[in-house]
Amino acid sequence: MDRRQKDIMTMAQMAELAAVRTEKRGNRQFITCRADNSVEREFSINLSGRGDPRGDQNELSAMKRFARENADQNQTKKRETLTMAKAADKYTVKSTTAELTPVDFYKVCEWLKAQPLANFPNKEALTLGAAKHIGSTVTDADITTAMDTISISEPPHWSEPTDPHAILVRELSTMMKELGVNASPAFARLRDKLLPA
Repeated sequence: MDRRQKDIMTMAQMAELAAVRTEKRGNRQFITCRADNSVEREFSINLSGRGDPRGDQNELSAMKRFARENADQNQTKKRETLTMAKAADKYTVKSTTAELTPVDFYKVCEWLKAQPLANFPNKEALTLGAAKHIGSTVTDADITTAMDTISISEPPHWSEPTDPHAILVRELSTMMKELGVNASPAFARLRDKLLPA
């Protein structure tokens, strides 16, 4: 299994989707995923050698949206119960890096120190980058713990925009990217103004 095929499999795992099949077509790696209610959908990422972090993040967001929209009702209730249990455990001290070995956790910390966080649109993209780097699953909790351990703060652009115009521009940008439509120069300037990298 090549690196980009592993990347798209990791993305499917992060979205909690079952991978049905993968295949290469042209310059893209495709994956067909099955949601909790057995609905299937195809996703793809670019096979370029240097990757496409923003494109990967958009596709991961689409996978997560698809998983939420097609969640089995029983599974949704289980997740809600789990979320409530996590909220209750918020003040309980426990390790959030149980899935990472100490060596992998160290690798994530060292990798984080060298990363310009301004290049990552959000924590999910950073988590995906860390998972690619160590070749293993990394959770948001792992990244949070690693950032706390090495005293790195989240950059301001990771917080959700509150301006309705910024939210609209962000959603339109995401849809345009998924449809393969290039933004006009005027729209790109507006996007860059309202959604700083």
